[in-house]
Amino acid sequence: MLYVRDRPGTLLAVNRTVSSVAPWEAIGRTGDNQWLQIEFSDGYSGWIVYLPDEHDVDITSLPVTADSLMTDRVALVTAETQQFYTDAGDNIQADLARLSALRIDARSSDGAWLHGVDTEGRTGWVASEGMLLTFSTESLEVREVTISVSAVAEPNGRVRLDSGGLRLRQFPSSEGTILLNLIAGTAVVVSERTSDNAWLLVQLREGYRGWVSSQFVELNEGIDLSMIRVNESPQPVPYFVPPTPVGAPQVMTVGGGARNIFLNGQARGNRSNIFTTVGDSLTDTPYFLRTIPNGFDLGQYGYLLPVIQFFNADTGLGNAFARRAISTRAGWSTFSVVVEQHPDLGGTCNPGELALECEYRLTRPAYALIMIGTNDAPAFGADQYRANMTRIIEISIANGVVPILSTLPPRAEFNERIIEYNAVMLQLSQAYGVPITDLYSALINLPNRGLDADGVHLSIPPGAPATTMIFNSTNLQYGTTMRNLTALQALEQVRSLVGY
Repeated sequence: MLYVRDRPGTLLAVNRTVSSVAPWEAIGRTGDNQWLQIEFSDGYSGWIVYLPDEHDVDITSLPVTADSLMTDRVALVTAETQQFYTDAGDNIQADLARLSALRIDARSSDGAWLHGVDTEGRTGWVASEGMLLTFSTESLEVREVTISVSAVAEPNGRVRLDSGGLRLRQFPSSEGTILLNLIAGTAVVVSERTSDNAWLLVQLREGYRGWVSSQFVELNEGIDLSMIRVNESPQPVPYFVPPTPVGAPQVMTVGGGARNIFLNGQARGNRSNIFTTVGDSLTDTPYFLRTIPNGFDLGQYGYLLPVIQFFNADTGLGNAFARRAISTRAGWSTFSVVVEQHPDLGGTCNPGELALECEYRLTRPAYALIMIGTNDAPAFGADQYRANMTRIIEISIANGVVPILSTLPPRAEFNERIIEYNAVMLQLSQAYGVPITDLYSALINLPNRGLDADGVHLSIPPGAPATTMIFNSTNLQYGTTMRNLTALQALEQVRSLVGY
């Protein structure tokens, strides 16, 4: 592969990787002949390290267009992300993105850790696994490092399946502040224990750390507590929130009316950790959030773990993520939710009861993720859509349910109508002061605008439905995965700004 940078400096991040046989034209060089400036057929230009044995270029005939910024002992992050610890190794100061550069100046005695400086001038430690080195580490200075988090990728324990859940605390005591509530089966890396074996220091793969009661943790086969390091004087664990990735979609707006709706709902007996959905086939699908109870990988979006833990609850009718709501059915339009009666819903709803009112009565949710209208577009104008959506919002407010609206995704044949509908949604969000997610904007720059080949449904990554909840750069090029991400972002923001 060729690693292409915007400027000729080894400590700068790689902006593009291309095959070593991809065509390009040399257009410049640095004065020391260490770098080539090249241009690709799409007009993009950048810099690569000049390798005389591999690059058939008369470098002396090229103009000097920049100064070289060569730095020795530079390593690149090859993992999806790499945790960058402080010099003391006691906290994570950043998650380094793939192909970020570090200038390495030291290593641990066992070679498992590398010390270096990043492009922002921060110094600290990274695990050597997941780094690409083009130099020998034997000559590096050896420094002692004590990082209280295991560097192994694989967890060595899990929350017991019969535990019913487990509290992650800031300090090893039943009086310690609760940081998270872990569901049964959560994989953990156990790194320390108290001298009485009553408490374990664990880390989740998303980066969260804390103490848990040892009686509710089972270690992997071949591991026992005697193999875990004893901490004779445990200190409170700093509360770490993984940062929002650079370039992450930010498409949520929360209005001022939502807080009062939430409080009214709580007074009516609605449950703060329950949400429901209102939608059509874009929601009534195994690709929308339903795989969460069976597993997920948030990648760089570890900050969303608390909201998953909070809403990963049983509604009494099923898990909030996995459940198929009465108000969500493939093929439905806005009429189906608030106009038509559906005797085929069986004995769950009362005679003459609308699907939306039935859903709210049975589940008592605090929030409703609402995205519906794709099936309205071929037949109904914006005024009729506005009337139906207004009724959906007002029924929600009357039931103390915060409507979390969403703009509709693009549609191949009726996109002008979709744009009109989305303008209506934005206006209604402002008028009622309720939250809205601009999904349209999050999808529009994806391949095929995030749509499947039919031009209606969202595109699906290979390996779906499981991969729709694996938030890596590849899967987030597909509409279903992007919608799952933005829906969780919406729940996270509304919970923190409205449901506190």
